[in-house]
Amino acid sequence: MNRKAKDIAEQVLIVSNIFIVFLLLFESKLVVPSWLQSVGRMHPLLLHFPIVILLLALGMEFFRFKPAYFSNEFYRTFLTNLLLVGALAAGLTVIMGLFLSKEPGYSGEVLQWHKWSGVGIVFVVSLIYLFRNAIWYQAPVAKVATVVSAVCLIVAGHYGSVLTHGENFITAPIIKPAPVPLE
Repeated sequence: MNRKAKDIAEQVLIVSNIFIVFLLLFESKLVVPSWLQSVGRMHPLLLHFPIVILLLALGMEFFRFKPAYFSNEFYRTFLTNLLLVGALAAGLTVIMGLFLSKEPGYSGEVLQWHKWSGVGIVFVVSLIYLFRNAIWYQAPVAKVATVVSAVCLIVAGHYGSVLTHGENFITAPIIKPAPVPLE
């Protein structure tokens, strides 16, 4: 990615984080117009892209400080770009999800867990990206940040599947209901 495109993408990342905070602060007053509801409904369509990108980037970031990877220019550049793309895609996914959550039928504790774990992903991954070249950002910080992000990703994915498919969707085929005794 050339420097100008990267600078623009970094600014978009910061603006998307600010916009997410704005949406969260004014969530109770937010009314999503019908033309924007279509954008929110694309949340399930887009969300798989940042999951894959972020899992790959988080795995690479976890091991980034190993000498073989730390000195590899291609590894560092690829990882930096992957983190940026993943953070941007996750930010867009969260914005779409916040729009979608304003539609009827979405409420309750499961939605709250899904929403806040998704927001957590965006914020933590954005912080990883923005501060990963700081002096204090060393292997222990990188490992904790990547594990926290991965846990948020798992929690968000789990609660998202509960929202769309129901609570026992994954385990239903292997957990058989108790047989009803014949009288």
